[in-house]
Amino acid sequence: MIQGVLFDMDGLMFDTEPISRDGWIEAGREMGVPLDESVVLQLRGTSATHGDDVLRKAFGDSFDCAQAREIRTRYLTETLERIGIPLKDGLLELLSYLKEQGIPAALATSTNRERAMDYLRRAGVDKYFSGSVCGDEAGRSKPYPDIFLRAAREIGRDPRDCMVLEDSPNGLRAGLAAGCVTVMVPDLTPPTEEFYASCYRVVPSLRCVPDLIRSFPPHGASSAP
Repeated sequence: MIQGVLFDMDGLMFDTEPISRDGWIEAGREMGVPLDESVVLQLRGTSATHGDDVLRKAFGDSFDCAQAREIRTRYLTETLERIGIPLKDGLLELLSYLKEQGIPAALATSTNRERAMDYLRRAGVDKYFSGSVCGDEAGRSKPYPDIFLRAAREIGRDPRDCMVLEDSPNGLRAGLAAGCVTVMVPDLTPPTEEFYASCYRVVPSLRCVPDLIRSFPPHGASSAP
């Protein structure tokens, strides 16, 4: 049975990825480089350290990653201050279900801790989480499994008994590498054959997750559909 649920944040819990994408594109415009969606895709679901490697590979070793990140962050912050933290469909219902069932939830996000905790508080969902791992705290960033392995330890669970909820390719690969029951809830990146074949399930929204947990075989199962 599922004994813990490990949550990505941006694009999974909160509908912030389109805003973040537009912020990166704005950074490219201001800095005069083609920072388009093909580059943004590689930045999604990974840490700032890995993201800087992506940016330097795309635009050269002298590219000012800090400036690009500052522009993106300013754009994101100003937009969220104006509209609030947009919740993904079914998030509150899922978190309430987990609390009722006594299944602990942990946050496992590549976003830095200060911003992640601010988002949780502003969205009113911080009370639902028993643990959190943010930014580079776990070591290697997604797609490596480190963040999910540590998040499972945070709630005292074996990773194999935990369900990972993710939307990005980097995050899904990290969940699979950690040996977790990995579920894709697509956001900006549509599911591919890779994830249909490797994930336990691909579902349209978080509203589907309680049924997945209720129907999960009591003695475990392969992560394949």
